Amino acid sequence: MSQWLLPENVEDLLPRQAKLLENYRRKLLDLYAKNGYELIIPSLLEYAESLNAFGKDLDLDTFKVVDQLSGRMMGVSSDLTTQTSRIDSQLIQEGDLNKLCYAGPVLRAKTALTQSRELYQVGIEYFGNSDIEADIEVQIILINSLKLLNIKDVTLDINDLDIYNQLILELELSEEDKIFIAEALMIKDKNALRKILKQYNKNVASEQLVELVDLYGDKDVLDQIVKLIPGNKEIKSSVDKLKSLYEVLIDTGIKLSFDFSDIRGYQYHSGLIFSAYSPSYSTAIAQGGRYDNIKNNRAATGFSMDLRFIINQMKV
Repeated sequence: MSQWLLPENVEDLLPRQAKLLENYRRKLLDLYAKNGYELIIPSLLEYAESLNAFGKDLDLDTFKVVDQLSGRMMGVSSDLTTQTSRIDSQLIQEGDLNKLCYAGPVLRAKTALTQSRELYQVGIEYFGNSDIEADIEVQIILINSLKLLNIKDVTLDINDLDIYNQLILELELSEEDKIFIAEALMIKDKNALRKILKQYNKNVASEQLVELVDLYGDKDVLDQIVKLIPGNKEIKSSVDKLKSLYEVLIDTGIKLSFDFSDIRGYQYHSGLIFSAYSPSYSTAIAQGGRYDNIKNNRAATGFSMDLRFIINQMKV
């Protein structure tokens, strides 16, 4: 075996790509600074137990090594959002808002066969504001980021996990079945959903959950979700927030869609989540959303994108 051979799904960035990445990194950080976001550079290493607190999926994504000094297990950074949350908890004073941004490499222990395990994660995080105005600000900055990157035909796909969570709460699922239900919902497998839900003998709530599979599209689906689950004040409130979000974002010139079975994201996500897509890219170009339950119910929202993936798929 050649000593120059890199591991699978790892690559160098050659001069043209490296120059492009650095150029866009600077422009994006300038954009975030103009919007009041302060730059941080999180540590490359964390103790594994601090990463485990954010869910099994993030734990599985993390490369682990033994600290030769302490003998404790450490993890190489796989997600800058959770590290930014830790930094916020160090900066916070009661009632404070924090707006932080970052740009740096992370490693993933597992990834799709065609994607690199080394990402260059760029993003922002807004802490301390639970109002819809924070979600609107974050998503407008994301849209402006994609425009800066000259990405065309962007679709912003939006969901509110509170709707899904309300139905799950009523069904009283086991922890194991919650995982199976989530997996079946994401691939829109109605048969698998019905097979799992049959044992719970809650026909109305079960069928409502199954029908989430077909609830995707433009703003018209917002009224359909209220008709599907009538009389639920929490779900009505979530839909009202989505409508107010739509009225603001539609003026940005990008396509907006809603998909109530799209519950992708790490386990720490809660509430309003979103993903950005473009036909020029093979998968989502940015993802984000709320994660209010990650640190003592501290309100938080943000987004991140893999700048390495974006520049590798650019046609320049």
